Amino acid sequence: MKTLEELVAERLVALKAIKFQPSSPFKWGNGWDSPIYCDDRKILSYPKERDFIKLEMSRVVAETFPEVDVIAGIATNAIAHGVLVAHQLSLPFVYVHPFPKDHGLENQIEGDLRPRQNVVIVENQVAIGDNCQKVIEAIRNNGCNVLGVATIFNYELELGTQVLRDANVPLVALTSFSKLLEAAKRMNNLPKDQETLLLNWHKNPHKWKK
Repeated sequence: MKTLEELVAERLVALKAIKFQPSSPFKWGNGWDSPIYCDDRKILSYPKERDFIKLEMSRVVAETFPEVDVIAGIATNAIAHGVLVAHQLSLPFVYVHPFPKDHGLENQIEGDLRPRQNVVIVENQVAIGDNCQKVIEAIRNNGCNVLGVATIFNYELELGTQVLRDANVPLVALTSFSKLLEAAKRMNNLPKDQETLLLNWHKNPHKWKK
């Protein structure tokens, strides 16, 4: 029987939500070049896959963090998934910007979050952990407790792991970089030379060049 990580990875590959472009790398927001991109927002366009992710993410959150009071989605990419999880679990929902807005009410946290509530953060993917770090700080500054971060995809990069470790916040992921490579190979979507390149990138992503 396949594990949840394997099933989610296979669905991402089948949806072509995982892009491999070693010859024309993607540029990340922090300036890094990357031969891989996870476009998990595609999930939202497919009802069957969307329901699957909603149900499994909700189950993982409920089982791992049974004391959760509120679901917080990281703006903007994780808002939709966070809403789906909150609705499935009949919990309040807020979403959090990495930085306070510079207009309107200048909020960083959108919605009603009361002090001393237990919060689980929903993120669509975790790479270097910078947005998670900012959102954790914002929620804690509001007087709340962050139980953990739940994500669809974990790049398993050391920097992101260290950020959450330093914040003393556990991470649970539906699937990961390593499981994704395994799924892509099983489904004949990853030539051997690309696998080697991806593994080399993963060891030192901040130094990697095509």
